[in-house]
Amino acid sequence: MHLASLPWQDTPLPYANALLTERWPLLLDSQGAGRWHILVANPRATAVLTEAGWQFDGWPGIDGDSFAVIAALQVWGEALKSGQLSASEANTAPTKTAASELPFMSGVMGYVGYAAPSEHGLPERHGDDWPLATLAYYDQGIALDCETHEAWVWASDAMSAAEWQNWQQRCVTNSEAKPAAKLEAFQLKTPFQALTTQQRYADDIAHIHELIRAGDCYQVNYTQAYEAQHSGRLWTRYEELRELARAPYGAYWALPWGELLSLSPEQFIGINDRTLTTRPIKGTRARGNDSEQDQVEASALTASAKDMAENIMITDLLRNDLSKHARIGSVSVPELCALKSFGQVHHLVTTITATLNSDATVAEVLRDAFPGGSITGAPKKRVMEIIEAIEPTARGVYCGMLFYWDARGRVDSSITIRTLAAKDGVVRTWAGGGITLDSTWQAEYEECWSKMGGVIEALSKP
Repeated sequence: MHLASLPWQDTPLPYANALLTERWPLLLDSQGAGRWHILVANPRATAVLTEAGWQFDGWPGIDGDSFAVIAALQVWGEALKSGQLSASEANTAPTKTAASELPFMSGVMGYVGYAAPSEHGLPERHGDDWPLATLAYYDQGIALDCETHEAWVWASDAMSAAEWQNWQQRCVTNSEAKPAAKLEAFQLKTPFQALTTQQRYADDIAHIHELIRAGDCYQVNYTQAYEAQHSGRLWTRYEELRELARAPYGAYWALPWGELLSLSPEQFIGINDRTLTTRPIKGTRARGNDSEQDQVEASALTASAKDMAENIMITDLLRNDLSKHARIGSVSVPELCALKSFGQVHHLVTTITATLNSDATVAEVLRDAFPGGSITGAPKKRVMEIIEAIEPTARGVYCGMLFYWDARGRVDSSITIRTLAAKDGVVRTWAGGGITLDSTWQAEYEECWSKMGGVIEALSKP
C-alpha cells in the first residue's frame, strides 16, 4: 500500500475541492463529531442498479440483490491487492500504526436506496429517477484525522510508482488551486414545494391511527418530499449546509448523473473488530433561538413520554435485527434515549451493540437489518406495506444507507435522512417522523420542517 502525509487542513473541504476534477469523488464528513474525514475518487469498478437491472463497469459483476453485489465487489477488489505498505521518500515516512488506524484503505463504498430490494419477504418499494443502488470499489483516497491533526494520502499497489507520484501531486496542487471556484453557483429557479398537501398529510395520519387501533402496527414512519428546480452545482452550498447541520454523517458524492448530499445524524450499522453498533434516532425538538429557550426544548424532549415510547419501540425492533447475526446474549443497550444536540435539532438517540457471530458475514448483517427500523416503524414488514400504500411519493435514495466497507473488515454506514438529491435541474429532499396514537398531524408536520426547513431556507437564498 502507498501511504504519505499531506498538509493538515482544518476541514476536509480543500481536499474535497481538489478531488472534484477526478471521477466519482466522494466525501464522508464527520463534521467535527467524529475522528475521521474520508475522501476517495477514481473507482476501479462500479455497479449501478436501475429498474432495468445491474450495470457493471470494470469488473464482471454478478446477479443478486444489492448486498450480494456488495460482497462480490469486495471479493473482486481483494484480488487486486498486492505488496506491503510503502511510503513515499518525498514525504515524512508514516508508520504502520498510522496505516492500521486509517478507517478506510481500499474497499466498497456506495449507497443502497430505500427502494432497493433487501431481505427476502419484504415488500417491493417504488423507485424514482435515481438508481436504486450505486456501488464503487475505491483504492485511492485521502484521510484526515481530527484527533491528531494529521492528513494522509493513500493508494493501493495496483497504482504504479509514477501514477502514485502524480496522484499525490494532484491532491496537493488542486487543494491550493480551488477548482470549485469555477463551478456555477447553486441557485433555485422555483421555490421548494411540498409534494404532499396538508390535507393529504392530515388524512394519512388519521388513516395510520385507524391502522394502529385495528392492531395492524404500533408505529409508522411517514415521510413527505419537497422539490424545486435549480441551476448550478449543489456542492457550492455544501460548506454553508454543513455548518448549519453539524451532523456526524455528512456526505457528498458527485456522480455522472447528479449530486447526492447528505447531512445525516444517524448511524445505521457499524462493524469494528466483530462488534456491531447501531444508533437509532426517535424523538425530535427544534433548537431554541437562545440558550434559555434551547434548554427548554431539550428538557421537553427528555420529559416526553410519547418520544420515549417511539424510541423504545424502535430499540426493540433493532435489537431483534442485530440478534439475527449476533452471539447469543451479546445484544446490549449501553445508552437508551440519550439527548444529543445537533445544529438545528435535539434528538433522542439510543446505542445498541452486539458481538458478531463467527459464521456471519458483513453482507448478511446489512441485508437483514435494511432498511433501518427507525425509518420504517414496527412491525417492520407490515409498516413497509403501509408506507407503500399511503405515501404519495417514492423515497428513492432517501431512508436507504450510505456506507463504506474497508477491505480489512471495518464497516460504517448512515441512514440517508436529511438528504438532497439533485439531477437534471431538479433538487429533491424529504422529511418524516414516527407516527403513534399520540401523534397529531400538526405537530408531525411541524417536526418535518424542524428537520429540513433550515436547509430549505438556506438553499432558497441567492
